[in-house]
Parts: sequence; C-alpha cells; structure tokens
Amino acid sequence: MLEGLAENNHKNRRKYLTVKEVSKITGIGTYTLRQLTYARAMPHRKVKARIIFDENEIQNTISKYKEVGWDDPEKEWDIKIVQGEIDALRNRREESMMIEDILRKIIKEELSDFSGEILNRTKKDKESYYGRTVLTIKEAAAHFRTSPSTIYSLIKEDGMPHLKIQSRFYIVLEDAEAYLWRETAKSYATEGNIYWQRILQRLDWEERERNAAYKTALSRLENRY
Repeated sequence: MLEGLAENNHKNRRKYLTVKEVSKITGIGTYTLRQLTYARAMPHRKVKARIIFDENEIQNTISKYKEVGWDDPEKEWDIKIVQGEIDALRNRREESMMIEDILRKIIKEELSDFSGEILNRTKKDKESYYGRTVLTIKEAAAHFRTSPSTIYSLIKEDGMPHLKIQSRFYIVLEDAEAYLWRETAKSYATEGNIYWQRILQRLDWEERERNAAYKTALSRLENRY
C-alpha cells in the first residue's frame, strides 16, 4: 500500500523548469518571462537567486500574453481594482465552518508532526506519510533545480521547514513548496509590487482561516469530551 501511495505521489509531483527551459518551450524571451513574473505575477518560486516554474501553473499567464500582449481587457491588473481586493481580504470576517470540514483541514493541513515509528520508517523508505512526501537533501535539490548546498542554506539561514533525524536532514515536500511560494510572494510584496501584495494577502487570509478553524475544532472537541 505504501509503495502504491508513494508512486502515485511521485506521478503527481510538480516538475519545475528554469527560465531558459520555459523560454525554449514557449518561444518567449527570458527577459519577457522575467517581466511577466513581476508585472503579471506569473506563478513561480525563488530558490535563492534562481527562478523556477511549474509548467501547469504558468499556462494561463503565457496564453493570455500570447493572445493580448500587455493589454488588460479584463481589468485584472487595474491598480484600483487590485487594491480593492487587497482591502476586502484584509477586512473580511472569518466565516464559520462545519466541524467535519474543520477536522478535514486539521488532518490534511495541520498534522505536521510525525510519530517516532513513522520517522524510523522514513529513514529507510522515504515514502509518503499522511499525504506528505519526504525527501532527502539530494532529492530536494534535484526537485527544486538547485544544489544540496543551497537547500542546506535555505534550511539554516532562511528557515525552510525540515525534519532532522539524528544527523540527517529531510524535507517535507509540500511544506517546502508552500514555504517557497510564500517567501517569493513576500519578497515582491516588500518591494511594493501590488500584484504580489494581493497574492500575499490571500495567503495571509487563508492562514488565518486555518488557524481559526483549528482553534474552533479544538474548542468544540474539548467541550465534547
């Protein structure tokens, strides 16, 4: 069963491309691709100074650029509209959730501590547990198109989520991808890019939703028992 689950997760795993590779596939120059990451918030992740793309995530942006160029017929990039969305997310009240949905979120998104038994098996099998994929440093480096030394630097200097088993480090893939996505958004938002500020605001709102759901679920469970 574990073997089948691991194989399925591997098939569904993202395949990251470099700027040059995307340029070769799309026929769009590297300079324009970099402009799209900034002026159209094309999804990508920064691994230190390197930019990597998930081909599926960028398809919409690439298609629109080929169709209309830098025009904005749908007003998706209108500054006033974007600022309005940011303000709406900032002021939005947390909505109530059904207990079943809350528990599902806890199991899927909040369960990040592995038991000792699972950690021991992780050392040997490096399989997927609780829907999460555990990678060695070398595997993580290959996945994120970088070097093992860069992954170590992201862990020790930048605080990338990881597990340490005895003297060895492991990366929980889903946590690392979420971390890189948030840090990428934060870097642009800090520079004043309003489009990435919108993305970061959505991420912050989603995190508040999860935290509120977690607290509500714990409160209800405590009252029940």
